[in-house]
Amino acid sequence: MSENLVELIELQAIDSLIIELAGRIGAIPRKIETFRIPMQEAHAAFEKFKASSETFTKKKKDRERELDDIQDKITKLKSRSSDIKTNKEYDAHLREIEGFEKRIIAVEDEILEIMESLESFDDDVAKEEVTVKVTETEFNTQEKVIQAEQAALAKELAEMKAKRASYVAGLEESIYSRYMILLKKLGGLAVVEVKNQICLGCHRNIPPQLFSDIKKNDKIYQCFHCNRFLYVKPPEAQPETSPSEGTTEA
Repeated sequence: MSENLVELIELQAIDSLIIELAGRIGAIPRKIETFRIPMQEAHAAFEKFKASSETFTKKKKDRERELDDIQDKITKLKSRSSDIKTNKEYDAHLREIEGFEKRIIAVEDEILEIMESLESFDDDVAKEEVTVKVTETEFNTQEKVIQAEQAALAKELAEMKAKRASYVAGLEESIYSRYMILLKKLGGLAVVEVKNQICLGCHRNIPPQLFSDIKKNDKIYQCFHCNRFLYVKPPEAQPETSPSEGTTEA
């Protein structure tokens, strides 16, 4: 096999691996995000229930203050009972007290309803707080694993790039230039095998005479259809058989 062809085949193998490694490194942020999203959702749910709990706590305090104000008003009204001179004034006085007492019952009912809602929201807050901690732990664990994977991939990528440079140095400049044009144009695949007279790059037939020439692997040939560099894998060497194998005694 010609030296340039060997270099091209090896260079393609390295570039294919480099492309794969770069793709896997590029996917790292998305992998991290898959674990970040549940954590963010848990935080959002926690904050939502917490805000609702705080809203109902404020409502409860407002109603309790209102209750205290009403009680003060009733107390003041009752303290003025001795100053009332007429029955008409006394009836109006009682009706005013009665109105405040009815309002007390209504406010107390509201407070009970608020307390029930608050209890429910507090339960939800407690549950979501646990979920937040679980998702945070999972995220932190997975982030470390993924970052370690990223470091390993980056190291392997750097090694492949260094190895690539040695193969590039061994190629003729004009061949390398054509190779790079094809690599960029044809999705990272510039050198392919021909199998059963089919180019494995574009999957189209190779003319018989060209296929016969390509099988020699002594020159650089390109596909008529896609322009990729072509080669044929040499047949694998068959293991030698010992004299005793395949014979039977007479």
